[in-house]
Amino acid sequence: MQEAVEFRIPEENANQLFAPHEGRRLGDSVRLVEVVISDPRFPQIGLFQQQMRASTGEPFFYGWQFHRRYSVNEFESAELFHLDITASFEPAGEECGTRYEDSSACSYCGAGRKQTSDLILDLRKAPKAKDIARTIADEWIVSQRFAQLLMDTNMTGFELRPVRHKARYEDDPIDLAKVPSGREILRLAEADGVPHPTWTFWVWLNRPEHAELLQRAIEEQANLRERHDRRRFKPVPVWYQLIVTSAPVPTVVPTRFGIDPFDEDPEGLYRCPLGHVSGLNVLSELWVSRAAWDGSDVAQTANLVGTRRGLLMPPPMLLISPRLWRLLRTEDIKGYTVEVAYVV
Repeated sequence: MQEAVEFRIPEENANQLFAPHEGRRLGDSVRLVEVVISDPRFPQIGLFQQQMRASTGEPFFYGWQFHRRYSVNEFESAELFHLDITASFEPAGEECGTRYEDSSACSYCGAGRKQTSDLILDLRKAPKAKDIARTIADEWIVSQRFAQLLMDTNMTGFELRPVRHKARYEDDPIDLAKVPSGREILRLAEADGVPHPTWTFWVWLNRPEHAELLQRAIEEQANLRERHDRRRFKPVPVWYQLIVTSAPVPTVVPTRFGIDPFDEDPEGLYRCPLGHVSGLNVLSELWVSRAAWDGSDVAQTANLVGTRRGLLMPPPMLLISPRLWRLLRTEDIKGYTVEVAYVV
């Protein structure tokens, strides 16, 4: 395996270590440079980063990304793979109406937060020509084509739930009499002595026990208006939410976590004190416990990576079996990369 890191370095900094022809310029001010770990200049990048942070407060490099390249034999002999979903989009589910419950979540990192409704997304924003994707909040979805392949090959360790589309008209005022669920609402309100459109009707309607029926009426109206607006209407693709159901698998040493390739966060700024989050980023290949893996084709790590910020929560890392990796490769599934993971 060859391991390298791709850095985004301001041009004036890049000139200190690299010849003008090395790397690729992104505009006039930034250069993209890939450096193999064994290159003697690699530790110098870390040293320059530390010195510049201390002296000027500015970084020597900004973004970075690991690139690990494997031989055919390394891929073929692997027992497990780390799947990284690279196709991402926004808005997140919560911005589209997906509901979450935080009462049992970790107060430090948000671990244990529960999704309490179907996943609702603006599916017009989902990546075109991809088969697997994630929102910026790491809600994982798969295409109809990929879903069929997973089902037909009897892959294990997950379930797929339909993703609901947030139609563009869902925030419009609703005419309850025009949709079936709306008419059911009107009938129930009349029976309860709070007929529409009295003020008591609206208080009654917004009681928690009527939320599901009201949501259905909103969606029915949105779909009705979509159908009537032929000039703007385009059918949305079918997607499913990927829910991992297999036993979570903890990572073990020598898996490394930290802030960047040269900073393993010795002060633990990005580690959950209760052990849920291992770090801001994963800095190595994944090593996981053999005793914990139940052999499923899809699994996820017990520990999380990332940071809590607004709607974003630290996610687990996805693991897949060699059988599933071969399916991805054979069927030319789009939207991901894989690395070898090790079972010890």
